Amino acid sequence: MRIFATDMLAAIFIGALLAVTDAHDTTLTPSRISVLKEAVDIRKIPSPVSQIRSESLKREGIFRPNQLSSRVPGLFIPDYGASLTSTIYLRGLGSRMENPVMALYVDGIPVMDKNSYDTDWNDVRSATLVRGPQGTLYGRNSMAGVLSVSTFSPSDHDGFLGALEYGTANTIKANASAFFGNNVLSAGFRHGNGYFKNTFKGSMCDPYGGISLRWKHEKVLFERIFLSNSLSASASREGGFAYGRYSDGILHLVSYNDEGSYGRLNILEGLTGRYSGEKLSVDMAASVQFLSDDMKMDQDFTPEPVFTLRQKQLSGAGTLEAIVRKNASSETWIPATGFSAFWKGNRMEAPVLFKEAGIRTLMEDNANRNIPSEIGSLDICDSSLPVNSGFRIRTWGSAIFHESVWNRGNWQVTAGIRLDYEAGTMDYDCNSLLHYRFVPIMKSDRELGVPYSGRISQSSLQILPKFSAMYEASEGLLIFTSVSKGYRAGGFNTQIFSDILQNLTMNALMDDLGVHLDRPSVSVGAANTKYSPETAWNYEIGLRGSKSKFKAEASVYLMDVRNQQLTVFPPGMSTGRMMTNAGRSRSIGGEMEASWASGRFDCHISLSGCDARFVEFNDGNNDWSGKHIPYAPATTTFLGAGYWWPVSIFNSVSFRIDGGIRGHGPVWWNEANTIKEAFKVQLNGRAALSFDKWEIFVRGTNLTGTEGMAFYFKSVGKEFFSKTKPRIILGGITINI
Repeated sequence: MRIFATDMLAAIFIGALLAVTDAHDTTLTPSRISVLKEAVDIRKIPSPVSQIRSESLKREGIFRPNQLSSRVPGLFIPDYGASLTSTIYLRGLGSRMENPVMALYVDGIPVMDKNSYDTDWNDVRSATLVRGPQGTLYGRNSMAGVLSVSTFSPSDHDGFLGALEYGTANTIKANASAFFGNNVLSAGFRHGNGYFKNTFKGSMCDPYGGISLRWKHEKVLFERIFLSNSLSASASREGGFAYGRYSDGILHLVSYNDEGSYGRLNILEGLTGRYSGEKLSVDMAASVQFLSDDMKMDQDFTPEPVFTLRQKQLSGAGTLEAIVRKNASSETWIPATGFSAFWKGNRMEAPVLFKEAGIRTLMEDNANRNIPSEIGSLDICDSSLPVNSGFRIRTWGSAIFHESVWNRGNWQVTAGIRLDYEAGTMDYDCNSLLHYRFVPIMKSDRELGVPYSGRISQSSLQILPKFSAMYEASEGLLIFTSVSKGYRAGGFNTQIFSDILQNLTMNALMDDLGVHLDRPSVSVGAANTKYSPETAWNYEIGLRGSKSKFKAEASVYLMDVRNQQLTVFPPGMSTGRMMTNAGRSRSIGGEMEASWASGRFDCHISLSGCDARFVEFNDGNNDWSGKHIPYAPATTTFLGAGYWWPVSIFNSVSFRIDGGIRGHGPVWWNEANTIKEAFKVQLNGRAALSFDKWEIFVRGTNLTGTEGMAFYFKSVGKEFFSKTKPRIILGGITINI
């Protein structure tokens, strides 16, 4: 598979790049390649930018996207559930399911499936988050920002890098990278027993085990074409879903009877290339992506046998992009024109199994409320009832875009526009089969089957403009302002189909009995399961400065969001949830980030404040206009500092200690703003003794043992919370040969 995909992409690349070359050749080196699409240096990007390099990632223990929370101003990615649930909130925007508000790129390749966001980083050179809508260059799902991850290249090292950690909950983490010639080979492994106990089973409910592999090859061809091929694969098996019942202000222990697990296989083959001539440069990127996962969940999260869900997905995607721009930074006008296209297919099976308690409470009791007792009662004869749901979802899209940068004196002006088209279809095939008896009239049971299938489709066309201006007020001080638009793609709901089929089954059963059911338990059908794109306009002004070893950046913004996508629960004892375009909101905030280094001391601070509220939102039962948007913290805080000193009795030996404080909150957990989590702070730290080629260290997170809530949701009318992870201490060794 790798050889075929790589050879095919490489052939397309070389042919396309040679087709646009001019007569001027320029020797190209890998160091000139950036994973960002902007034509200007990172310091000249007219948006707030946070960049964390490999050394800081290592010291702060960041090896997954959710560990960037608070480290990047305004970013909150709660750690809960399983790797499937990559919920992202940035600048007060986000949602619990479906498409993210932040795009993820790895070595210039967009990660198309949000289920693949939460993976371990073992060989990351830097993580760069450009905040604010980046729709003109990046398109879909970059409404609040773009996280661009760059992995090590063959030219970054020569030899071997390795690390091994062990600590709390029998956690073992190991990774190794070998650099030779034009290649990098990396491997990672992580295992842990888990942090939360399922008291019903008497075992930990969130163990984890996973491996990851990466091969990267880079080469310069014909002194003018640079190609970089990256193949990554990861496989994991984990528990999760440590949800405890919340009632009367008390959070109960995790206790449920059925399995909760998640398994995933993820493969990404990406090829990027650049032609660099005297007048033109051409950047191209193509990828083939594959995801197979399997989730099992006790959806009622109680010891009772109510109902379970098993969701299996087989997803594939392909992407292609090309950008042509002038290749002379001294020019007063630098235009860039690009094209992108993608295709994504998802085959999903999501059967819900109703068990004894679920059949009794959600079906029999609901039906018998509408049947006079003197006539009789309904008795479902099955001990378990499967509600089968199958989906085939296809999404495709293409875009053309242009951006121009003008430089005149101390001014830099940028203007751009993107035309983005996207379409999709969902084929659904659902069915249920039950056996019932009407007591006392029927002496034997009767079979009832309910099929439900069809197709729905949708499409959208987005125009995404951008305008920005930057002024160099003095040496090292830049002032910028921007107006830009971004969007989050629409899609289809699948998690509500079990409710739809349950409702159809009960209606069919009542009709079979000749009883009219006045109020169905669910008021939606397949036509209601599609939702439209969410759009946001961002108005921002900020400044960026540096002097000697001090760097700082600050900005204020206003985001106006239309067609806001919100997760809602149908009325009654519903078992599913769905995304809908239910409102309009606005987010007003400010962000600040600064770093300073002097001698042996360095420090970093990140702060954000955000007031995100609904402007219009009526869910049909209540008007939540003016309320805080749930799940998004009002503030995020990070303060980190480090100091090192030499050990005089040894040569090339030093000792370093780092400490950090992370905080976020308050968080409102529901639309009514009646459940609120106060501002919480965690203390992290690391101490390391470094030698010439190796280092030993001890690292701890949440050293104060601060308890807090990571997530809140409702199921079958009941409320649940997931707690933040407890104190974790790891010790390890790194080797650099």
